Amino acid sequence: MKLAIFLALLIPFEQTQPQSTNDAYTIFEKSLSAMEAVKTASYTVNIKERIKDRFVYDRYNVKMQSDPFRTYVYSIQPNPGAEALFLEGCNNGKCLVNPNRFPYINLNLSPHSMLLRKNHQYNILQMGFSYMRNLLSHYETLYGTAFVNMIARTPDTESEGVSYINLVIDNPDYGYKNYTVLKGETVVSIGDKLHINDHMILELNPNIDNYEDVYPGQIIKVPNSFARKIVLRIDKTTLLPMAQTVFDEKGLYSVVEFRNFILNPVLRPEDFSKDNPQYGF
Repeated sequence: MKLAIFLALLIPFEQTQPQSTNDAYTIFEKSLSAMEAVKTASYTVNIKERIKDRFVYDRYNVKMQSDPFRTYVYSIQPNPGAEALFLEGCNNGKCLVNPNRFPYINLNLSPHSMLLRKNHQYNILQMGFSYMRNLLSHYETLYGTAFVNMIARTPDTESEGVSYINLVIDNPDYGYKNYTVLKGETVVSIGDKLHINDHMILELNPNIDNYEDVYPGQIIKVPNSFARKIVLRIDKTTLLPMAQTVFDEKGLYSVVEFRNFILNPVLRPEDFSKDNPQYGF
């Protein structure tokens, strides 16, 4: 399960030419505000991720509420019919999962369980826009006034009758560094602390088997920021980034694309209940 956030059919970055930086920054700020205003959403998300140098593809139907965070996820691909339900403050922080395959019983799993996150860069807690918004806000704070020069607007595009603004956030100083694990830290907490993708930590350190497999004093390799480059495809009407494409130094790392997006629909308690007769729990 993941988040949230990257399968867009974007014009490749190499084929575009940046436009006004000031214009790009203004749009960026408006998009941050639009993401913060998302209270509920219903959508289909297409995800493409590079896992150990090969790409995997996923497609989910999602209902989510931002505060308190609640989400219901139905798998279309690769395991049709599998479901997951997470309610902040409930079920001891675990995710209720209907795997729709052996052992054919509901499971209560940590959102960071390898059973859930195998072949996934992101987790169910990162559904929606909060994760990306917090990440981009951190970029802005981290780089200060220099951030304005890292962001550029490329030519607008249109797809299926919807007009999009394309922004590129380019970080030429992207690279890797050593990090010493502190007492009580996990791969997840390190990723949160450094605002980086925790799955990338696993890939950079083959000796780490899961998101709990680190110890105090251990020296691990981590990226110095989230990405080498991020491309946002922003809906001109909602100003939400309906596609988020991430690159590292090797090239394309992940893509998240939102489809059939409904902004702030009225969601009922049964939309986040395992007893909903439309669900298979």
